[in-house]
Amino acid sequence: MPSGRRRRLPAAGRVLAASAVTAVVATWLGAGALAAPTLTLAPGDELPTLTAGARVILAPGTYRGPWTVEAEGVVIEGAGATLLGGAAGSTLVLAAPGIRVSGLTVAGAGPEADLYAPDAGLWLVGCHDCRVAGVSVTGAPTGLRVEDSDGVIVSGARLDGGSGAPGLTVFASARFRLEDSTVRGFLDGIYLESADDAAVVGSEFVTAARYALHSMYSANTTLAGNVVRGGAVGSAAMYGRGLRATGNTFEGHVGPLSFGLLALEVKDAVVAGNAFVGNTIGALVVSAPDVTLERNLFTDGGFGVLVQRSRFGGTSAVRLHDNVFTGNVSAVAVDDDDASVELRGNAFEGAPRLDRDGDGVVDVPHVPSSSFAMLASRQPDLSLYALSPGVVLWESIEATVPAVRLMTLADPTPRTYPSWSGGPRPSGSTAHPAGSVAGLLGAALLLAAGLVLARPRGLPAAPA
Repeated sequence: MPSGRRRRLPAAGRVLAASAVTAVVATWLGAGALAAPTLTLAPGDELPTLTAGARVILAPGTYRGPWTVEAEGVVIEGAGATLLGGAAGSTLVLAAPGIRVSGLTVAGAGPEADLYAPDAGLWLVGCHDCRVAGVSVTGAPTGLRVEDSDGVIVSGARLDGGSGAPGLTVFASARFRLEDSTVRGFLDGIYLESADDAAVVGSEFVTAARYALHSMYSANTTLAGNVVRGGAVGSAAMYGRGLRATGNTFEGHVGPLSFGLLALEVKDAVVAGNAFVGNTIGALVVSAPDVTLERNLFTDGGFGVLVQRSRFGGTSAVRLHDNVFTGNVSAVAVDDDDASVELRGNAFEGAPRLDRDGDGVVDVPHVPSSSFAMLASRQPDLSLYALSPGVVLWESIEATVPAVRLMTLADPTPRTYPSWSGGPRPSGSTAHPAGSVAGLLGAALLLAAGLVLARPRGLPAAPA
């Protein structure tokens, strides 16, 4: 972690001192003697220095920031009000526990777009158990920056920005929760680092310049019911444990190295009931020793699931249970000779339809991969030949002649196709039996860029 990441901080020491004085005086005089006032401000009023527990009502209109709040328990109600950023620094700094902000629009901030210490519309630091509801931020490098602030809840936020810094950056802050919010643009939609027990729920992330959802060195990350669309790369959980991704839609990530979701050296990851639609790679698993993919839909993509091994990482152990694969160029590809890949009860568009007893289970095992899929994962330019007659014939032979089958990747009990009872499926999704436009376009971009998607024993050269 860069040493310069933090501590362009307001004088937080004053908060502790003020809190101590408040506690002593309250003991002497009684809590009622210190009842904080309700302040109603009008546009053009000077933004005040607040005392603990104060309630501030901002009348509709424009106010000029920046503004720092260092008193705990303050409530700021800003429906219809806009706080303008200054030439440098963050616009609204919340530096005490228990602050509540609602309805405010923040426009602009300083120009600093550093990943670790960006200027933000709102900067929460030492702001434990704070609440931010219905806030909108535009024109700032980062929408919200949360640091050393446990138990923060952000709901109903609307953040729009450029590609220089994350929409939300959360560092060293446990139990962070984002819900019912929309994040458009930015470098990452949300960047979580050392943020244990974080939850991102029911939110939408659109056109991130890098990762839409990005978790690093964090435990017990929950991603539930989100929609992620049109990002340059995808979403990624790296070097953590306890990932739970359920009911999300990862859609339209097509490019030289694009995926719906990457699990890189993550332990204890469960990815269940999600829809992966139109991605060059649906789920990319790299050196992850304990990953379960179940009840997901992989459709209209290049690779449904791709398993690799990083240059210095260990091998992967992946369970693929009860998923549906349709309209992909390749359902499953494994580029790790030592990987453990268990398939059970998945439905494959290309599987035999033989089900004599009508129990919903195909009577013969199905191999959803091929030697060509493995080669194409290493040399993506080969993907352009995926639907050529020669390749189709070779894959047909591999699937029907036992002597050349990749039986270690067989699903012994494939479900009859179609069968989908998992999470959401976008209404516009359609299957293409000949392979997907998104998959082929992704392969073409890979060739044009001259990149190798999956190097033997190596991690793809993803953005930093």
